[in-house]
Amino acid sequence: MLNNATTISPRPLGDVNSVMRDLDLDSESVRGLVDQGSLIAFDISSTKTERRDLRILTKSVEHYREMGGKKPLVMEWPEIFRLIMPHNNFFVRSMEIARGLNCERTHVANLIAAGHLFCSRKSKPGPGGSALVSRTSYESFLIGRLQ
Repeated sequence: MLNNATTISPRPLGDVNSVMRDLDLDSESVRGLVDQGSLIAFDISSTKTERRDLRILTKSVEHYREMGGKKPLVMEWPEIFRLIMPHNNFFVRSMEIARGLNCERTHVANLIAAGHLFCSRKSKPGPGGSALVSRTSYESFLIGRLQ
C-alpha cells in the first residue's frame, strides 16, 4: 500500500507493448507510427545487430490520442530531454537512466559496457552503489537514437 504522501509520476518512455495497449494497435502499426514521425521514439538497443528496442515518449502517445492521430507532437530537443532527465546534474545514476528509459538496470550496464554511455563511477553492491554516467553521454546517446 502506498503512503498518501507518495507521488508517483509516470515514466517518460513506454515500450511498444504499452503503446499497443494505450492506442489499441498491433506492434507493426505502432512501429509504423514511429517510422512516419507520428510518435517520438528512441531505439535503446545495445547493439546494432539487435532489432530495434523502441521506447516511445509517453507525451507523444497522449498527444496522438488527444488529436486522433491528425497532428504530430512538435517539441524541441531540450523539452524532450527534460521529460526524460528532470534534473541538471552533471552525472546521472544508472538507476535513473533505467527508470527514464523504462528498462532493466542490466540493460543500462550493457549500454555502458558497449561504450554507448560514459561511466565515471562503476556500480557497486549496496545502497548508493549505482554507476554514475556522464549527463552529456546520456544525452548524446538519446540524440543518436532518436527515430
